Amino acid sequence: MKKSVFLSLLIMLGSAFAEQVTILGVNDMHANIDGMPQLATCVKQERLNNPGLLLMAAGDSRTGNPYVDNGNRPGIPMVTLMNHVGFDLSTFGNHEFDSGTAALRDYVNTAEFDFVCANIFTTDTQGINVKPYKIFERNGVRIGVLGLVQVGETGIPDAHPDKCKGLQFASPFDTAACYKHLRSFCDVLIVLTHLGFEDDVKLAQMFPEADAIIGGHSHTRVEKEHLVNGVLITQSENKLKFVTRLTFDVENGKVISKKSELLPLTDLPDDAATEELVEKTKSLPFFKRQLTTVKRKITRRESLGCMMADAISNRAVTDIAIVNLGGVRLDDFPAGPLTVADVYRLDPFGNAIIRATLTGKELIALIESIPQADHYGAPCVSGMTYKCVKPSAELKPMRVTEAKLADGTPINPEARYTVAYNSYIASVAPAKPADAGIAIDSDGAECLIRFLEKKKEVDYEDTSRVDVTIAD
Repeated sequence: MKKSVFLSLLIMLGSAFAEQVTILGVNDMHANIDGMPQLATCVKQERLNNPGLLLMAAGDSRTGNPYVDNGNRPGIPMVTLMNHVGFDLSTFGNHEFDSGTAALRDYVNTAEFDFVCANIFTTDTQGINVKPYKIFERNGVRIGVLGLVQVGETGIPDAHPDKCKGLQFASPFDTAACYKHLRSFCDVLIVLTHLGFEDDVKLAQMFPEADAIIGGHSHTRVEKEHLVNGVLITQSENKLKFVTRLTFDVENGKVISKKSELLPLTDLPDDAATEELVEKTKSLPFFKRQLTTVKRKITRRESLGCMMADAISNRAVTDIAIVNLGGVRLDDFPAGPLTVADVYRLDPFGNAIIRATLTGKELIALIESIPQADHYGAPCVSGMTYKCVKPSAELKPMRVTEAKLADGTPINPEARYTVAYNSYIASVAPAKPADAGIAIDSDGAECLIRFLEKKKEVDYEDTSRVDVTIAD
């Protein structure tokens, strides 16, 4: 008993002389500029207690707000706010690539902080200044941070392939294995990832050299300390609802204790200077124009997708239109005014609309294949209805069991139909119709703007055109 008490005292005394490293981590902010004043308040409070604090973002800082995504310099308003708040480091998320390499270069080079991502490869001519890792020093403690972004089955992050042209990516897991030597250069080793929680667990199992993973992509709320193979895994949901505070006690170049805690942001007061910058960002009158009125609250994502598909079919003058469910970026929409800004919240991607002629057989094959690339679920449609069976096993394909035109006529496998869908579907869906189609002169958002501005009000609450059965 006496020996145990003595050892406890030694540990307490050692901790008293240890250096403490504090890191704040956020992920998947998705251009929630309205949350930045509260984040600024939190960071200021934390830095009063710890001037050496590091603030890091685990990707997808942009995409989700028209004021950020749809100006002359996509993403730049968010980077400007991140500079103002005082970010120290970020990695890429899949949505950092949404506007192409030229916009990515502007985005990265406007930042007053570095980007780290070890599994992306750029050329000198692209001018995208990204490093595989960075080492900070705080009070004599070396903190190494390795960056990794997710890569899908197509060999790129979950983004439009055209937006990643000229960039090359490697497996984040194979890449991490090449950086185990960083442990010898660092007292604290962090992996800043945009992989998703399950893949962070996989990474921790094969990369025990890391002290912690600050993750993103799956929008997971990790409320309690989560240790896997000795690696602390964290993630703070999305859209600046929370920030994760990680603390490490370091003695003689080794981490002797570590912990994480989730700090809520939504109840904090706004920082005045940051709020002023946000209001300046939102001052463009173009986005405030009211297009129509939503009669009843729309509570389903598919219903919003049906409205978007109707707009595309109307603009492209087709029998049928298809919208991938992942292209619908709001889960619901309240009753009341719907503005231009709301349209860009629904569809921030700017994907071209393709008009093609497909046989009924090709149409069904295309619908069945879309969820294999867009993992959100069954696509939304206009001009038709369908029933489908979605296996509970994630990798098994969806199967359409019945498909009819809007008037109830069964879709004939041999008949030909005009069909409109976005260029993302055309690029990533495994099924490739014989007619590659042509792009019309409007993207998805413009189709929706033109469709809605002609309507006094819309009511899509009861609209559903897909009947999904989950099978074992």
